[in-house]
Amino acid sequence: MDANKVIEYFKAMNQIPRGSGNEKAVSDWLVQFAKDRNLDVMQDEANNVIIRKPATAGYEDRPAVILQGHMDMVCEKAADSTHDFTKDPIEHIMDGEWLHANGTTLGADNGIAVAMSLAVLDSDTIQHGPLECLFTTAEETGMDGALAVKGENLHGQYLLNIDTEVEGEFIVSCAGGCRVEVDVPAEREACPSAYDAALNLYMEGLLGGHSGIEIHKERANGNQVLARLLLDLRQQFDFQLAFFEGGTKHNAIPRNSHAQIVLKSADVPAVTEALTEAAAQFRQEFTPQDPDISVRIEPTDVPAEVYTIETAQKLIFFLYLAPNGVFGMSHSLDNLVETSNNLAIVKDNGATLSVLISIRSLSEHALTYLTGKITLLAQSLGAKATVAGGYPAWEYSRGSKLEEQAIAVYKQVTGHEPTVTAIHAGLECGLLSAALPNTQMISFGPTITHAHTPQERVSVPSVERMFTYLVALLKELQ
Repeated sequence: MDANKVIEYFKAMNQIPRGSGNEKAVSDWLVQFAKDRNLDVMQDEANNVIIRKPATAGYEDRPAVILQGHMDMVCEKAADSTHDFTKDPIEHIMDGEWLHANGTTLGADNGIAVAMSLAVLDSDTIQHGPLECLFTTAEETGMDGALAVKGENLHGQYLLNIDTEVEGEFIVSCAGGCRVEVDVPAEREACPSAYDAALNLYMEGLLGGHSGIEIHKERANGNQVLARLLLDLRQQFDFQLAFFEGGTKHNAIPRNSHAQIVLKSADVPAVTEALTEAAAQFRQEFTPQDPDISVRIEPTDVPAEVYTIETAQKLIFFLYLAPNGVFGMSHSLDNLVETSNNLAIVKDNGATLSVLISIRSLSEHALTYLTGKITLLAQSLGAKATVAGGYPAWEYSRGSKLEEQAIAVYKQVTGHEPTVTAIHAGLECGLLSAALPNTQMISFGPTITHAHTPQERVSVPSVERMFTYLVALLKELQ
C-alpha cells in the first residue's frame, strides 16, 4: 500500500542528520532517489531539490502541480539526552497510533511532507498530472531555501504545501515577520570581594512550543520569567549578575534559561528560600497552561568577573519591559492571533549580550509598529537594535479554483467539511508566492503535536488519511 511507504520513507530520511544548515547529505539523498528512478532532478546553490515526474497516461492535459515541503528540522532534545544531531539518526518509538522520537524532536515537521511526495514519485498506480516536487532547506531558521527558489524553474499552476499540523485544516494565508536582535554592551568588572558565594539558577519545567502556532496558549517564556525573578530578587537582596543565557531557536518559546549570581554566603539560605517561593508563585500564575515551572539552584565557584550593575540592569530591564506573546488578535478571522513576538534567545557573546526576538503579524502595519516599539525600548536603555530576516505574509485569495477543488475532494473522501483558515506562523508560501505569482497555493497536513519540542509526535492514522486525500486530490485537480 502506498500509504505505508510514507512512514518507510520518513524513517529512512531520519537516518540522515538534517538540522537546519546541515541539509547537504539529505539533499544529496533526495537527488539520488530521483536518479535511481530516472526522474528529472535539479539541486540549486541552497541545496533545494526539484524532482519532476511526467503525468500518468490520460492526465497529460491536467494542470501541473507542485508538491512542496522542507527537508530541515528543528533540533531540540531533553536535558538528559546524549543525542548528537550532527551525526546520530533519530530513534523512532511507536506508541499506540503515535510515532515519536527518543528524547528528541521527531522531524515530522516537515519530513512527513517530503515522505508523502516521495511515495507519490515512487508509485506506478497514483494518477496525476505533471508533477514538480520542491524540497527546500533552512525553513526553520528563516526560510532561506524558499528565498532562493527561482520562479523559472517551476511551472505548476497549483502548489500543495504539506506543512500544517491539524488534520482537516486548510491554510490559505499566513503571517509575515522579521527578527530583531538587541545587543547590550557586555561590560564586566572584577567580582567584588564582599561576594563570597555564587549560585547557578536554572529556569526549567516549561513546555515551550512553536512561537507562532502555540503563542496563543500564553505559555511562560523562560527568558522573561527569569528576568522577572531576578528583578524581584533585587528588591530583597544584594547580588550581581555574572551570566545570563536562555532559549535555543528563534521560532521556539524558550523552555530553559540560566543565570549565575554572586552574593554573600550569609544570604544564600534566604535567597534559596525566596527563589523557591517565587517558583511556586510562577506555577500558580501559569497554571493550567504551564504548571511545572521550577528553579533549580546549584552552588558554584565564585567567578573572577561579573557584569557591571549597569550592564545587568539594561539586560534585565529590557527583558522585563519588552512585549512578549500575543500583541493583538485578528478581527477578520475568529480566534486567530494577528500580531505577536517571542523573546527567543539570550546569548552571551563576550562583547555583547544579545536578545533575539521573533516578530510575526498578518498585518504589515502592525508588524512595523511592534518592531518600532521594541527598537525604541532597546535604544532608550542604551542598547542597539537591528532588524533582519524579514519575510512576507501570504495574502488570502478568497474563492480560488484550487481552494474550491481541495474542499470538494476533502468532503468527498472524508465526509467532513474542512476548516479553512490562516495561521499565525510563517509558511514558505509567503516567499514562494512572490516567486510564483500566478500559482494558486493551499497548505494542509496530518496531525502533529508539540512541534519544535522533544515531545513532538505524529498520528500515523492521520498520515494515512491525509495521504489518501492527497492521492485523490491529485487525481481530480483540473
